[in-house]
Amino acid sequence: MPHPSQDIRGSLGSELAGKKIVLALSGSVAVVQSVELARLLIRHGAEVFPVMSQQATRLIGPELLEWATGQPPIVELTGKIEHVALVGNVPQPADLLLIAPATANTIGKMAAGIDDTPVTTFFTTAFGEGVPVLVVPAMHLSMYRHPFVKENIEKLEKWGVSVVMPRFSEGKAKIADSETILASVMDRLFKRRDFEGKTVLVTAGRTVEFLDPVRTISNNSTGR
Repeated sequence: MPHPSQDIRGSLGSELAGKKIVLALSGSVAVVQSVELARLLIRHGAEVFPVMSQQATRLIGPELLEWATGQPPIVELTGKIEHVALVGNVPQPADLLLIAPATANTIGKMAAGIDDTPVTTFFTTAFGEGVPVLVVPAMHLSMYRHPFVKENIEKLEKWGVSVVMPRFSEGKAKIADSETILASVMDRLFKRRDFEGKTVLVTAGRTVEFLDPVRTISNNSTGR
């Protein structure tokens, strides 16, 4: 029988219908938002497969993610080689690996090619197979400002990993809200290429430069 959580599938839209999304959770307190995020993705038609690091399971129970998604969370890798089955070289891999939240520790491991948790192993496999990856950082602001952490994020972006910027509030780099993450998921999956091959000229027209609060230097250009 279908899991009761499937009753909400597509209740808010069908944009993600037919899409398989692996939702990977690392050990940040922001995992409390992951349940809401999973439900939102399902409400827009997606099929969500949760993966949790051991630290994440210390913050919320795997049963809660199973309730939210209808899928038993992957909390360890077994002889079923779950990472390959979902994001490896199989006929129908997942359409997206969404790591939300991603801690500084997990981001560092990803950037260094270390895979010692289910989350980082899923990333290594997905990245090597060319499955799109979306990372949503969440950590204390002082950690986010650490030059090595910023360098790791930039390294991931350089190699094609998409990153959703955190919300900066109360001395923390908080996980982006669920609606923002949803928009980023759709952008990553359905990126339009309307301007591919086009040449664009941008013109500014008349410009004004202030010398002080009263005086300016300007010109009469129309920009035509």
